[in-house]
Order: sequence, then C-alpha cells, then structure tokens
Amino acid sequence: MTSKSFPASGIVVLYGPSGSGKTRLMQAAAHYASAQKGLDILHCCVLDLIQEMVDAIKRGTYHAFRTSLMRLDALFIDNIWLLQSSRQTALAVFSLFEAFADKGGLVMIASDLPPSLLSEWAPAKR
Repeated sequence: MTSKSFPASGIVVLYGPSGSGKTRLMQAAAHYASAQKGLDILHCCVLDLIQEMVDAIKRGTYHAFRTSLMRLDALFIDNIWLLQSSRQTALAVFSLFEAFADKGGLVMIASDLPPSLLSEWAPAKR
C-alpha cells in the first residue's frame, strides 16, 4: 500500500438491478481514486481477476500474484454475480477480498445479487 490513503477501507457493495448505474458509479470512484488521489488500484471484471488467479496458480506464482495485489490501495471489481456458478471460486475470491480489506485496503464490488447472498460466500472468520 502506498503512503497515500483512501478515505475508506473495507468492502463496499454496490447493489441494484442491471442497468441501475453500478458500473458507472464504480468507474467514477476508480477514476477519482487513481487520477485525483494518485492511488494504486485495480479496476476489472471479476472474470479477469479469476483468470489472473488461475494463471498464477498454474505457473506456480500465486504468492507473487497475491503479494502484488496486496500492495495496491483499492480494488474495484465489477460483475461479482458471475461467481454464483462456483462456490469454491467465490470463497477463494472473497477470502482475497477480506485479506485485502483487513490490511486497510478498499474493495468495491458491483453486484446484481443481494448482499445477503454475497455474505454466504465470505469465508468463516476464525
């Protein structure tokens, strides 16, 4: 994480029906964080994040992938509802999100699914 700080940390869920402006709002927040605040961010569709994770696992570089991700200030991840087809993948992604938030980063996700369903994917805290 850089010495710059984002005014918030944790996991923020943008929830609403398709076409309600979640992606636009996320794009604006990501642009503000990057261009106005100079923060290091990742802004992508959840499928792109999953592909990067899978590729890193296949190459044996998952630790390096995770370390580079943890150095960022904020994650902006769209279309999180696409995780509903694989509970195992959802658990892995949400575990990563929780670790990111625990270190003081901001995770903003956009979803057509209600937050109550998303919370079922969160790994159990020990």
